[in-house]
This record gives sequence, C-alpha cells and structure tokens, in this order.
Amino acid sequence: MGKSFRFSLSAEPRQLDPQVAEDAASVAVVSALFEGLTRLDEKGKAVAAAAEWTVSEDGLTYTFRLRPSKWSNGDPVTADDFVFGMQRTVSPATGSGLASRLSGIQGAAAVMAGELPPEELGVRAVDASTLAVTLTEPDESFPEKVAGTPFFPCHRRFFEETGGRYGLETKYLVTNGPFTLSNWSHGESLRLTKAEGYHDQGDVYPAVVRYIIGEPEDPLAALKAGTLDAAELSPEQAKEAADAGMRVVELEDTIQMLWLNNGVSALSSAKVRTALRDALEWDAVMKQAKSAVHVPAEGYIAPDAVVGSGEKYRTGDNARIFSTDRTAAAQALADGLAEKALTAMPRLTVLCADDAYSQRVALYVIQSWQKNLDIYAELEPLSPSQLTARVSVGNYQAAICPSTAPGLTAMDALGMYVSHASKGNWARFGDAGYDALYAELQAGAAGREELDRLEEKLVELCPSIPLTFQRRSIGIPAAVSGLIIRPFGGGAYGAPVDFRRAGKVEG
Repeated sequence: MGKSFRFSLSAEPRQLDPQVAEDAASVAVVSALFEGLTRLDEKGKAVAAAAEWTVSEDGLTYTFRLRPSKWSNGDPVTADDFVFGMQRTVSPATGSGLASRLSGIQGAAAVMAGELPPEELGVRAVDASTLAVTLTEPDESFPEKVAGTPFFPCHRRFFEETGGRYGLETKYLVTNGPFTLSNWSHGESLRLTKAEGYHDQGDVYPAVVRYIIGEPEDPLAALKAGTLDAAELSPEQAKEAADAGMRVVELEDTIQMLWLNNGVSALSSAKVRTALRDALEWDAVMKQAKSAVHVPAEGYIAPDAVVGSGEKYRTGDNARIFSTDRTAAAQALADGLAEKALTAMPRLTVLCADDAYSQRVALYVIQSWQKNLDIYAELEPLSPSQLTARVSVGNYQAAICPSTAPGLTAMDALGMYVSHASKGNWARFGDAGYDALYAELQAGAAGREELDRLEEKLVELCPSIPLTFQRRSIGIPAAVSGLIIRPFGGGAYGAPVDFRRAGKVEG
C-alpha cells in the first residue's frame, strides 16, 4: 500500500469535464478523479460506489442513497450534485455527445430536443443524501449505465464560478473520486494523489498515480525498467514478457475492419457494399491472418462485448460467417450502380497500415475485387497514426483499419453506426430504419434476441466489412498486483486500468 504507479496516455486529455469527456485519454483520467453512483467490477457488473440503490417493483424508479463523502475542496457531496451533473449532460447548452446515454430517463428526449428545460429531467434530490431516477421503461442494465461519466456529479456552485473553464486546468476542477489531480503538466504528464475525503479511502491502495502523455517507444523495456506498470505489447513482446514471468492479459475487443466510405457516391449504395463483401475470396484472405492475433470476424460486435446482464454477447450461435458468392456479388453490383445512375464502378484506393501483414491482406482484397467484379483498386500504405487520422475524418474511399467500440456493451458497438454517433462511425453510414430500431432498443433493456436483430440489420446494410477479430495483449510486471484491465479501453464506463487496489512489491 502507498506505492506509486505509472501508466501511459496515448494523447493529452482534451478536458476533464465528465459531462463532455469522450476521448480515451480524458475518460481514463476522469474515471480515476470522479466516482459515479455505481462502478463496474472485474466482470463488468455494477457494484455500489458513491451510493447504494433499490428499484421499485415496476422497475421504473431507482433510488440511490449516497455514502458520506467529500469533494476535493472539502464540501460534502450531495444528491443535488448528481442531479445537476445529469441535467448538464442532457442540456442542449452543454452540447454533450454523451447525452443519448441518458435517453432512458423520463423527460430526457424532450430536454435534448429543447422542448423541456433540464430541470424537468426525471431525476430529483429527495434530500441531501438521496436521489431518485425515473425511467421511461424498465431497464435491468441501468445500474451498469450509471457507472459512466455522463452520470457523474458536478459541484454546481464551483462549476458556475469557473466561468466556462471547468475541467481545463487543475485549478478549475474539484473531484469526488478516490484520487485528486495535484498537477497537470500539459503535453507531459498528470499526477494524481490519493483523496483524503473519499468515503472509501481505506480501500484505495496507491498513494500516487502518474499518467505519462505519449506512447512509449519500447513498452516491454519500460515494463522491465519499472517506468510503466502496464502497457500494450506486440505478440512477440507478449511472449517475451510471459517468459520473463510477467502477467499478460489478453483482450478480444478489436475488429480489423474493411471500412467503406459511405459518403462516396458508389459506396453510398448498400447493394454495392454487399457486392464488395460477397466478392471477397474469404478463404484466401483468412489464410493470411496470424492465428495468434486474428481470427475470422463473426459480425460487428467483438468477443469481449457484453449484453446488459454482463454476459458475453458472442456465443457461437449468433456468428455471422461471411463467404464468397460471385453470382450474388455481380448482380448486387449491377443493381447498386443502376440505383446510383452509374455505368461503372470508379477506381478505388485502399488504405492500410504499412506493415507487411496489413499490405498482404489488402492485396488479397484488391485481387478479389478484380477477379470477381472486374473492379480495379490501388493500394496506399500509411503509418498507423496516418491511417487512423485519414479514416477518422473520412479522407478515404476504402481502408483496412482496426476498430474498437467506445463501450463495453454490444449496444455500444452497434451504436457506432447510428447516423448521429459522436464516435466510431468512420463509415459515414446513415440509415433511418437502423436509427429507429437502435433508438427503440436503447430506450429499454435490449436482450440477446433484440441485439441479434440489430446486428443482422447491419449485416444486411453492410456499412463496413468486418474482416477479423483481433487479440490485444497487456503486460504487467510480476511485482504489480491488483490491477484490473478492462476491454474497449474501459469504454464509457471506466478507465482501461482500474488501479484502486493495486499493490507493488519493491525489488
């Protein structure tokens, strides 16, 4: 207990305001500085955090009773702080891309549409330590949802005093979580220290946590030297780490995706997109996959994703296996081009990472299209950072680029393809029918059957083409214990690394 830990952040946090934090770096830090009504355990299930809760018999009203705790400035944390935080999230004035996560709360849709004031949201402070949340429909997964940053509290008076600078600097932030922000050296690091007023401070082991901004040049060397306490490793490095006695955590939260830019005229047709998918020589492409890292994708939802109950979504019974169908592909291409009044498919450029494996897979994709559809394409390899930058802003036609959903649940993965999705819709896909079906399921508790139906809709519309499920490896030094590594970078429900109960044996 009382040890110091170091982790890396891939980028500078944009700001540390929980109600608007969406980039991975900001969410990672915010999740350590603030605490929601619940938090997720190692299996992704909700447990009591800032509050204990009960639910009414009809499943519509959740009552949370706060544990006595203090803000980092010494003020008590109250029910009104949570009410104000949620009101800020859905308020159009905030402009939060996370507002839709509160859509199941009574009045949320009308508030977001500007038809009701934020004060009409179905959240109220019963007294200083009790708040009640009323839903539009029963939702058994609601305790998991409130572990997310848009449900975090906001100190109303302090927020108003910051004059619009809330979360931008250390002095413009008060927090209620297990750690406080003691220093933020922009572009270099953030230093977090154990919070004295936290209600469960005896169960928080680290004394100091430092986030280093920027990816390490050699993560394995950093783990061995003790300058990092967890880091993502290549397959080769992961084997070396395991041989050296380190703990290696395997995650299956990433999909190697063949992105199709739906904003391109020809690719705006679902028939053209399905033609490109069904024309792939799948057996030949999959033979290129590194079995230790890549396995054939079974759909748009990665293996580590869960349904609301915390169980894994992928069971084997809901696998979508793609195969080559030259006849169907040729007919779909002809029909799709006719719909777009095009006489021929334009020549495409396929982007990919500049490593040998990615280029080999991309060449098989291009050869498949040439062989089965007489479509010609050229290859443009890029560095991984350039590739992600191009695809994320839509500056591409087709691209092979990894995709990780912004949250832990299957609904988070499927939400990437909603027209107004704030994160992850790199295909620039939009379909009114899909949006409506997603909204219907989001308002209630989407079970496995409903999720299957929504994923099948994506298979039908083919906004992009899942190629492989990709395994990632996280290395942890043998001297470090108690770290919880979360898939999907922690998603919207927490940091990628939960270090509350981390310990270290000094060598």
